[in-house]
Amino acid sequence: MSGRLLRKIGKTIICVALGAVILFNSPVVSRAYDDTVSISEDTYNTLTKGTRVYNGVDYGAKYGYNPLYYFLNYNDLRIAYGADPAKLVEHYALFGIKENRVANRQITRGAHSWGSSNEYIVPSNQLTSNQSNGMTVIPEQLHNNGGMNKRQDVEARSVAKQLADSIYEIVMLANNPEDSNKNSSSSSSSQEEKKPVINEIQMVAYATGVVQAYCKAGKELTREEVAATNSKVYRTSYGVFCAHEFTSAGATRALGLILDYLDADIHRDYPDAPPIKWVHVNANTWNLQFCQIACNNHEAYADAINGIAGYGKHPTQGGVEKDIQSYVSVATLTQIINTRPPFTDDGTYSTQDLPKNTNPMTGTANDYKW
Repeated sequence: MSGRLLRKIGKTIICVALGAVILFNSPVVSRAYDDTVSISEDTYNTLTKGTRVYNGVDYGAKYGYNPLYYFLNYNDLRIAYGADPAKLVEHYALFGIKENRVANRQITRGAHSWGSSNEYIVPSNQLTSNQSNGMTVIPEQLHNNGGMNKRQDVEARSVAKQLADSIYEIVMLANNPEDSNKNSSSSSSSQEEKKPVINEIQMVAYATGVVQAYCKAGKELTREEVAATNSKVYRTSYGVFCAHEFTSAGATRALGLILDYLDADIHRDYPDAPPIKWVHVNANTWNLQFCQIACNNHEAYADAINGIAGYGKHPTQGGVEKDIQSYVSVATLTQIINTRPPFTDDGTYSTQDLPKNTNPMTGTANDYKW
């Protein structure tokens, strides 16, 4: 073997060695971008049972390190190491602690420089009759209002907020009856205050029943009827709450608007509570539309057209009907707020006390402007 060839091989070995040193002694810098996480049941179990020990130190015991949370929280680690518990704990020990990375709880992506877009990665089907492990991604979406003008948006939001406030109070009181006796002299001040029950799935199901009641009081337009009208209110929450004409697009947006206000009510009183976040499934199609939801840190769904809600997948996506929670029997037509628009076509304030569940817009344009 010639000396020239030996020198060439030696340079190659030195370059590889230096590359390895740089790789294993530097923080991971991801050049790829991925705003979703694909996690299988095997991945979930691998990470849940994965090692928390590096160089004899148990980082789970010392810092609360959890390989599943570390994997879910950081997009660059998912790309670099995948679901390799040994590599994840190594990175946490060498770099994660110094970089103040969070590994003891799940956080929302987008709040730090390593994150992808805001998304909620939650267990799926673990609170259902199937009881199977797995995770699903609920991305944070900016929902459009379907094309409502300013007046319609104000009126629809007014109704949605009143409904959300009412549902929140009813469900919280039903799950925490002792709250109504807080000032009772029999309660001991030395007794530790009980943590409130925030039953988000119950609120979601209740809201679903209320919106279905609105739908029953109005008219669901067919595809032919939609094609024959110049109005777009059928696809808005205003169409459900005020104009009383709708499609599944409008019913989904009306329900989603209530969920947004429920989320605000919950976090006004309990900032650390799990969020209620929803995705508009099958938007801009003629398929059944509904809300896929992150609720109580689990996947759930709510379908206003059929008046059903529950944990896990929607029945059309493989969910089980026995998991459905229905509040239609409670959320009857009597709970519909009088949705008479406060302004008439000529812009004056209407004082006429119209009965509930009638369409005050019959025979008039539903999309008049301020």
